[in-house]
Amino acid sequence: MEPHDQFAPRVLLAIDDLRLRRTNEAGLRSAGFAVSAPSDADAVQILAESFSPDVLVIDTDMEGPDHKPLYQRLRDGTDSYLLCIDAAGRDRARVELLRFGADDAVSVPVTPDEIVARCHALMRRPREIRRAEWDGPQQSVITLGPLVVDTGRHEIRLGDEEVQATRIEFSLLEHLCRRPTEVASRSELLESVWGPNWVGDTHVVDVHLSNLRRKLDKADDSLRVVHTVRGVGFRISNEILDAAEAQVTSGMPVTTRDEPEHDEREPEPASSIATGTILG
Repeated sequence: MEPHDQFAPRVLLAIDDLRLRRTNEAGLRSAGFAVSAPSDADAVQILAESFSPDVLVIDTDMEGPDHKPLYQRLRDGTDSYLLCIDAAGRDRARVELLRFGADDAVSVPVTPDEIVARCHALMRRPREIRRAEWDGPQQSVITLGPLVVDTGRHEIRLGDEEVQATRIEFSLLEHLCRRPTEVASRSELLESVWGPNWVGDTHVVDVHLSNLRRKLDKADDSLRVVHTVRGVGFRISNEILDAAEAQVTSGMPVTTRDEPEHDEREPEPASSIATGTILG
């Protein structure tokens, strides 16, 4: 990267086709972006962390070493904007990409000018994590039974296990934990985490909470943390609240309820378009 590029918006370009990759790399650089354009999936995954891209431009045909689509692996582990490039004439596939959590989707043929314009459009969306303005001082460590959210260390622990979460997943869980007995609507979570000017469908929240739930389940699949209230939003589960109360009153942690509450989960995010408007 050139020294003057250090403050330029960063794009990680992952496209199999050599000609398409080179023309888009040149177009993005000409438009003022700092671009990294590796040719293999392993390098893309490494750079997704070390390069800290603002936008990921990913060819949906690229696969990771486990043969899982590369864009899915990257969506699970990064908060960067995700622009997917799909094969020609697959309108339904573009819809599914948006439902999965892509911020934008386009099919070939596509010009470098259009890729540049879409990247600029994504960068205009506020994605900066901001903390809601609560009354009184903020706790740096929130403990709810076996669940510990340490905002200073940016760490989540469930029981004895540390849960690796993205910046957005962490902020969503922090928001829920600060008002654990209340239901937070999708709109409230969007405003708290993405900012008041977010443009897109509210079900982007479901995508990130679904990813977080999988990570929490991996840490302890016997204990649910986030409860969905159908048609309303999300809150911390009764299991966590009961465990927190037990620790306060008796010092004996409780991890499950005698009669687990029914989780009125809505369909997985694949049934609702997560964000953005399909163009092209």
